Amino acid sequence: MSEEETQSEYQAADFSTHENEVNETVNETDAISEHDTLSTPIALLPLGDLSQAEIDALFYMREEEKLARDVYLSLASQWGLPAFSNIAKSEQAHMDSLLELFDRYDLTDSASAEAGVFNNVDLQALYNQLIAQGSISAEEAFKVGAAIEEIDILDLQVRLTQTDQEDIQQVFNSLLMGSYNHLNAFVGNLSNRYGITYEPQYISSDLYQQILSTETGGSGSGFGKGQGGGGNGNK
Repeated sequence: MSEEETQSEYQAADFSTHENEVNETVNETDAISEHDTLSTPIALLPLGDLSQAEIDALFYMREEEKLARDVYLSLASQWGLPAFSNIAKSEQAHMDSLLELFDRYDLTDSASAEAGVFNNVDLQALYNQLIAQGSISAEEAFKVGAAIEEIDILDLQVRLTQTDQEDIQQVFNSLLMGSYNHLNAFVGNLSNRYGITYEPQYISSDLYQQILSTETGGSGSGFGKGQGGGGNGNK
């Protein structure tokens, strides 16, 4: 599937019959707004010289967000669950945010336009594993979604400690808030649909409970280093 076909797949989805279901899905407007909550336009932030660690972080996170999008689109197609289609739309917005940084720093985007194909061998193996698990049942699909968001959260937290560039910090913080919201959505679906209490697999129990008990959506969270720079804090 090409990049254009991948993007058009979620754009064509119809979510109107699910608007009133509790925790059924992330609101379509909310999915877009995560991309729009950057407190300052990137072009107005200082342009510095990137370290190799910062360059590596951009390439890695671009593919990791693609992994999330591709998995969610595949699971949406298999199970017909709107949560995956809506969150895939948000992941595309995350990819677009990162691409803005690629353009800003004159980096060549190497992410494959083909769904499910990755340059990073670890991400390729993870994608294959998650698709296999998510294909077992709808319950397993939601567990896959929660696991992806946990992994995203951990990786973003690490990458935030490796950069002092304001524009990268701002984008990574925005992605982090999105992952908090998505984790809440997947956990809510598991609870409301199947009576399953999700246990975190990658992040600490303390951080997991903080995320579940905190309404996110702004560009700062107060969860630690690099995550409060947006000035909005917790709502």
